[in-house]
Amino acid sequence: MTAQANGSGAPPFRGLRALSCRVTIAIALALLAVNLLIKTFDLRRTHDSGKVRSLQRQNCELPKRILVWTTYWTEQSFGWEKIFYRQVSRQCEVSSCELVYDHRLLHTADAVLFHPIDLHPEYELPDRRDPRQLWIFFSVEAPPAMVDDQHVNLTRLGGVFNWTMTYRLDSDVVVPYGRVTPRSSDNSTLTSKDYWSSKNPSKLAAWMVSHCGTPGRREWFVKELVRHMKVDVFGRCGHKKCGKNISIKTLGSFDQDKCNAEIGQYMFYFALENAICQDYVSEKFFLALQLDVIPVVFGGGNYAAIAPPRSYINALDFPSPKALAEYLKVVASNATLYNKYLEWKDHYSVELGHPFSTMVCDLCAKLHDKRSVELPRVNRSNAEAAGVVLSVQGRDPSGSYPDIESWFVKGSACRSWWAGPYDRREHWKP
Repeated sequence: MTAQANGSGAPPFRGLRALSCRVTIAIALALLAVNLLIKTFDLRRTHDSGKVRSLQRQNCELPKRILVWTTYWTEQSFGWEKIFYRQVSRQCEVSSCELVYDHRLLHTADAVLFHPIDLHPEYELPDRRDPRQLWIFFSVEAPPAMVDDQHVNLTRLGGVFNWTMTYRLDSDVVVPYGRVTPRSSDNSTLTSKDYWSSKNPSKLAAWMVSHCGTPGRREWFVKELVRHMKVDVFGRCGHKKCGKNISIKTLGSFDQDKCNAEIGQYMFYFALENAICQDYVSEKFFLALQLDVIPVVFGGGNYAAIAPPRSYINALDFPSPKALAEYLKVVASNATLYNKYLEWKDHYSVELGHPFSTMVCDLCAKLHDKRSVELPRVNRSNAEAAGVVLSVQGRDPSGSYPDIESWFVKGSACRSWWAGPYDRREHWKP
């Protein structure tokens, strides 16, 4: 009766079941097609894995692994984490790199980083080397700080390094101590500030220093200078104190705010480098630029290329410390002239790098850039202007530095300041 009532001899819901069957068959066929596609892809990957990996790299760049082989001034990972702070905190444009410290990962590394001053017996060079790896020479110190160490022998490291990573502008990876950038604000709305009127006339010049005997002989320059003007010396080498003593290793551990407030009361701050070497401009200069004082510099850097115009006074531009003292007194007594040296602050901003937030970003980017194998091209006119002949071996066609000592030591063209021609003849050691 049920069949008659339906008007058909078919059992109830048969049409629905037929539809369900057709859907099931369609799904099965689709799954079969997907499975065949997967097998085909697997087969292609098996036969052409290199091509697939190349496509992967183009579409989603694989992370580069940087193996840190040595300590940094005897510090293990802590020192390197400070150096690579921007990298590990993903502040760089290209941050797809990882730092590792386990020597057992040597065979997996894209680059191996060495701090040569820490290449003592415990951290000797690896026994094996993958020719595809880049071995990198790293130093933010000038050569005198390194070659004077009895454990460092750069002559044995010829042909070892593929890249250099230093403060030098002709390094493969440049690590600056600071950076000056133009402000983006509308300069037409800015008004000049009178810095001179807020100064204490009795506080002419300040110098913070704890390294009292230096290769550049800056202490001898100041010794001559104080015969003609007053200089307040803070730190281990002077009689005034400001927080803790300052040095390259402890900078950042003292009361920076207290010291900045103290320095800001002076008209001039002496940002004198411990070595007069090509391109060597340390954090002293950039720290002074952040304060409302005029930096007096003493070093081998090309300050005109890295600093705002008329933002500093170069001590080595003067024929003698006496001539410098006389000029500083003139500037200090003239409000218009003094403020001219600080007008740049309306147009530029200063970022301090080492040791608080170092500017190591280029390494990761260059590891991902095939063009980075090209040799760096830097204008060496600053050294040439100083009369320095640079017979230096850089990176050769094989992709390594055959004489890293020549590049780092001779290429840095380090020199010393002397009180006069006689003193130079007696003590100069070429």
